[in-house]
Amino acid sequence: MVSVCLQAGLANQMFCYAFARGLKAKGLDVYIDQSNFKPRKEWAFEFVRLQDAFPDIDVKSTNEHKFKYSCITGVKGFLLRKLSNIFGKEKYIKEPVFSYVPDMQKRATKDCNFIGLWQTEKYFEDCKEDVRKNFTFLPFDEPKNIEIYKKMERENSIAIHVRKGADYQKFDLYQGICSKEYYERSIAHMKECVDDPVFYVFTDNHDWVKENIKDIEYTLVDWNPTSNKRNFRDMQLMSCAKHNIIANSTYSWWGAWLNRNPDKIVIAPEPWFNPEVEFYKHNNVVSDLWVKIDSVKK
Repeated sequence: MVSVCLQAGLANQMFCYAFARGLKAKGLDVYIDQSNFKPRKEWAFEFVRLQDAFPDIDVKSTNEHKFKYSCITGVKGFLLRKLSNIFGKEKYIKEPVFSYVPDMQKRATKDCNFIGLWQTEKYFEDCKEDVRKNFTFLPFDEPKNIEIYKKMERENSIAIHVRKGADYQKFDLYQGICSKEYYERSIAHMKECVDDPVFYVFTDNHDWVKENIKDIEYTLVDWNPTSNKRNFRDMQLMSCAKHNIIANSTYSWWGAWLNRNPDKIVIAPEPWFNPEVEFYKHNNVVSDLWVKIDSVKK
């Protein structure tokens, strides 16, 4: 059995699932391991499952007794997986680096579980429409979201995502990125390229937005939940805009990627992570088709 472990919040689970579809497109019979990941209590958004957002998703699940060492953290988890790889029947294949590795499917064994975040579309380049089909959202049933969705369709709408929550900012990985200047440069670029742009701002830090985004009129989308089983609604609305300015966040990455406007402009931060954190310095997160704008404060 070849399996892919799903972990972390919704957007990261989506990357894991898309990676699994990429393996399937290369001829592997792939299962999804959802049972071994245990959400952290302090991050309520990790309790959301793919099926909450995408009710028709094609999930072939492993049973609860398979690959029980997948998500055990620290030295204990490392040793258990290492011992299983040497002496056991179940093999654990860790994402080797945080960038695209060609031919990962060739590393599969008879009974293995792939563990990682797989944050690049290069892993599912051959099956993009299959991934889009699987990521068909639960239809809007909230009056406010329906109203904004219809407005976005009529306008040259631009979704701006600002990820500045306290949980995000406590990590070195995200320090110094997506500065005020990044958003100013991105908005200026959109104004040059898009006639009569209409801006919609999505954020987990309303105070930061009010203090730093001042030179444009915008609608602040502040009514959707960020942690319960409908925390995907902001992502869904962002995908309905004509164009996107994203944060260094997989959440807005998917909002932009699922945007079906064939003429969309997507602006993404460069660098994506704090360049002082060496392990993540070289990555393939941002699509080659997107506009990269300097995200560091000058």
